[in-house]
Amino acid sequence: MSPAASPKRWALTGRIVTMAAEGDVIKNGTIFIEDNRIAAILPKGQPAPTGFEAVAAVATGGTIYPGLIELHNHLSYNILPLWRVPQLFGNRDQWQNAKSYKTSVTGPMSAIALADDGSLLPALVRYVEAKCLVAGTTTSQGITLSNWSGTIHKYYKGALRAAEIGSPPDLPRAHSKIPDIDAEDWAKFDNELKSSACFLLHLSEGIDAKAHSHFLALRNSSGDWAIEPSLAGIHCTALDATDFGTMAENHAKVVWSPLSNLLLYGKTTDVVAARTAGLTIALGSDWSPSGSKNLLGELKAAKVVSAHFNLGFSDYDIVAMATRNPAAILKWDGKLGTIAKGKFADLLVVKGVTGDPYGHLIKSREQDIVLVTIGGRPRYGTKKAMQQAGASGEALKIGKSARTIDFTSPDQDPGIEKVTLAEAMSRLGAALGNLGTLQPHSIAMSAAIARGTVSRTGWRLALDEQFGNNVQLRPRLAYNGVRTGPDLATVAAVAEPLHPIKLDGLTVADDPVFIDTLKSEPNLPQGLGAAIAAFY
Repeated sequence: MSPAASPKRWALTGRIVTMAAEGDVIKNGTIFIEDNRIAAILPKGQPAPTGFEAVAAVATGGTIYPGLIELHNHLSYNILPLWRVPQLFGNRDQWQNAKSYKTSVTGPMSAIALADDGSLLPALVRYVEAKCLVAGTTTSQGITLSNWSGTIHKYYKGALRAAEIGSPPDLPRAHSKIPDIDAEDWAKFDNELKSSACFLLHLSEGIDAKAHSHFLALRNSSGDWAIEPSLAGIHCTALDATDFGTMAENHAKVVWSPLSNLLLYGKTTDVVAARTAGLTIALGSDWSPSGSKNLLGELKAAKVVSAHFNLGFSDYDIVAMATRNPAAILKWDGKLGTIAKGKFADLLVVKGVTGDPYGHLIKSREQDIVLVTIGGRPRYGTKKAMQQAGASGEALKIGKSARTIDFTSPDQDPGIEKVTLAEAMSRLGAALGNLGTLQPHSIAMSAAIARGTVSRTGWRLALDEQFGNNVQLRPRLAYNGVRTGPDLATVAAVAEPLHPIKLDGLTVADDPVFIDTLKSEPNLPQGLGAAIAAFY
């Protein structure tokens, strides 16, 4: 029998913001890491734990937070730039049929997903995973893949943690999609909720009566609610204080995406009523077509929105929505979400150690990130920090600063080739610049899928908002005899001509178009776009 491998031990120093409670901050301390977990956390000057006596700590010169956890994102779409929303909408079903939405979002994604010759799928998953890592996100929602027959689905596994994959038994799997038949049957839907640790489902997306009906449909004829402790309602923009009281009585949760709400509807979720009812609230950026570029950006949006509407959320409250709160919603809080001995070492380090520690994170930009670790492994950071941590990877630049990113993982998805980030950007940029040529191929493939005559093998993207993937993102229960939810067949019915578009920038630092578009968005309250842009 071969001897057991020696544990990997290393350490890093800085200001430590544990997020265990407001004010629980070590101004100058060291986090000691053994393999994938935190072995100890000590203030400066205390002796190193046993086994770490000879370890030279990485002096980050920064502030250390738990890695950011995102519970609402449609990762596959994050190659697309911010859509300039043409008008105010009342509910989700309306904007999916806007002509500019089809040419900016559904059309391009169909072309990428269905005309893929095998080179675009790995490029896309590489790129969107990088967009998370370079902004300090260590957990997000997984990219759904489907075999070409449409009968088998799985989630892409890479360097980033995926909520739907987790790491059982320590990190139970969450669900973010529900089988069609269960989404339409009250008893089956309720049973799915009862049998899950966490179910992330879109709920009442919009501000009108139709959007509200999606919530009311959760109540059956006997007066029972299909709301369970596992339910985390994404958006919930149409809900009022009474509705949030009902959710609280059933121990449900809320995932808030303020920028996306305001871009589409001009209003956002009544998170004050949700908080007053006692609901746990997490934050999500939604997706790049109608939201922040990443979760770090959504922290800024939340702060600006809270100030604009006098919502009363402190900087600590907002940072909690991206760390400890989502960990609790996933039922991962015993292992992640705060910095504590024995927890997984998912960490984010940002430059600087002065000022309020919570506001410091919100104000930080992508180019301020020093280091990101997942399970004790350095995944991304400045060239210097990664070298000091003994890590290697692909070189890139954020603004003018040299960075290193490491995607390698022994258990990553074997169906995805190990494409570099640079190659991924080249492939995607070329494809998005050639949408007019790709479009006829994607239309033909869509028709073949509908007929059941697909000849391809392997995996394809199962796009969240398109195609008949046999799963739903939301309950489709009937209200007053009418099934709720969008009609995806209508979305796919008209193929608007596509024109070249540019690959969305990896960061705001490298994408001035994002700021210009944000400030010109017509549905945002006056000055709100400029206030978010001021952070950059």
